Amino acid sequence: MKPLPFYEKEKRLDRSFPFIVWDSEKPGFWFPFHWHPQVEFIYILKGRLEATVNGKSWEGKQGDIIVVDSGIIHGYSNPSPEACVRIFQFGLEIFAETLSDICDREVSPMFSRKSIVSCRDPIHSRLEILLGDIFEEQRRRQPGYRLAVISKLYELAMIFLRELPDVETTGLVKRKNNNKRLEQIFIFIEDNFDDPNLSLEIAAEKTCLNKFYFSRYLKEQTGRSFFEHLSRVRLHRAEQHLMETDMPVTDIAYTCGFNSLATFNRIFKTYTGITPSDYRNGRVLSSANRIH
Repeated sequence: MKPLPFYEKEKRLDRSFPFIVWDSEKPGFWFPFHWHPQVEFIYILKGRLEATVNGKSWEGKQGDIIVVDSGIIHGYSNPSPEACVRIFQFGLEIFAETLSDICDREVSPMFSRKSIVSCRDPIHSRLEILLGDIFEEQRRRQPGYRLAVISKLYELAMIFLRELPDVETTGLVKRKNNNKRLEQIFIFIEDNFDDPNLSLEIAAEKTCLNKFYFSRYLKEQTGRSFFEHLSRVRLHRAEQHLMETDMPVTDIAYTCGFNSLATFNRIFKTYTGITPSDYRNGRVLSSANRIH
């Protein structure tokens, strides 16, 4: 299985209208850590998942809106079986000549001010309405729909700019500038996660970093320790095998780098709350009951 790119280049977006929205259709909304130049809004339509944005993690629930600014490291994992999300992506250039007005250099980037908007947040209902209107405009594509989408995005931007407090940006800028080094670490782990002997010491040596710096840097950038990140990568691949193949659970455990079936079962249950076998059975039932 080829790993996803850690830096997602601008694709599928029309230069004259850099905007796209779609619903996740594939069961299990997993995305390893990555970044891209577009701003991203994730609206959780159903279920729950773990989101990590800018080094902080939390459990997103139905109705929550996740906000990811341009160039920020983020990832999604541990979705519930029924999880379904709606994804909005747009380039900041969609704001054209007024970009300098809404991205004043003396204040923090507006879309970095709040990474998750829960149903309890005062701005949630307005964001929910705006995102719903944007989705319908894009879906129906009536005359003038692009103008309507852009106008709604301006309204959304103004909510973040005027109604959310300014935040310190020093750490944010540092994270954006360090993405190349982090990509080197991600690539090494993705290429070697199936080695049961992979350790922090080996990873640090192979990426030419001091062990203690490597550990601290990864934690600072992603909010996860080396062992936790490695476990998530292995679990992501295991989840794919459980969902897409008939490979025995024992074979999956060893294929994904776990040194025993017991260890695989323990770690899988720690992160998902169920055993690998129950997870596979739940997927089968979910597919059988899916409405097409």
